[in-house]
Amino acid sequence: MHLSGETEIAAGRGRVWDTISNPNRAAASNSSGMAQVEKIDDTHYKISVSAPSAMMPINVVLDLALTDVEEPSRIAATIEGSLMGGPINGTGSIDLTELGPKLTRATWVADATLGGMLGGFDSMVQGPIQHAADEAIASLKTRLEAEEAAAE
Repeated sequence: MHLSGETEIAAGRGRVWDTISNPNRAAASNSSGMAQVEKIDDTHYKISVSAPSAMMPINVVLDLALTDVEEPSRIAATIEGSLMGGPINGTGSIDLTELGPKLTRATWVADATLGGMLGGFDSMVQGPIQHAADEAIASLKTRLEAEEAAAE
C-alpha cells in the first residue's frame, strides 16, 4: 500500500523540523486517535495508537526506527508491529523544503504491508488510511501555524 501527500505550512522549517523529528511532539498533533510514545533510545521508539473506528476501536503497537535523519530537511523511518494478529511493516519519509522564512513545504511518502488476515484487504483500507494520514497532517499543520503565529 502506497500513501503520499504534500502540504505547505505557514511556519519556518526549523519549527516544522523540531516537531516532526520528535515523535512525542508529532504524536501530540494526532487528532484521529490517542498515541503514546515511549523512547527506547535516540533512534528507536515504541508507539501505541488507539483510534476509533465504525465497528470497534483499533489498537496497534508499532516499533519505529529512524533510519535517515538529515536535519533540517529529511527524516525517514521504518515501522513494525501487528494489527488484529497480522504483521504490519512499513517505511516512510518526510522531506521539508524551505519556501520562505515562514513557509515550508512538507512532502511525505509511506509504503506499508499488512499481513495475516488483513493482507488481502490492502485495497479496501488504503482509502481510509490515506484519509486518516491526511487528517493527521492537517492537524499538525494547524498546530504548527498556530505556534508560529503566537511566536510573532
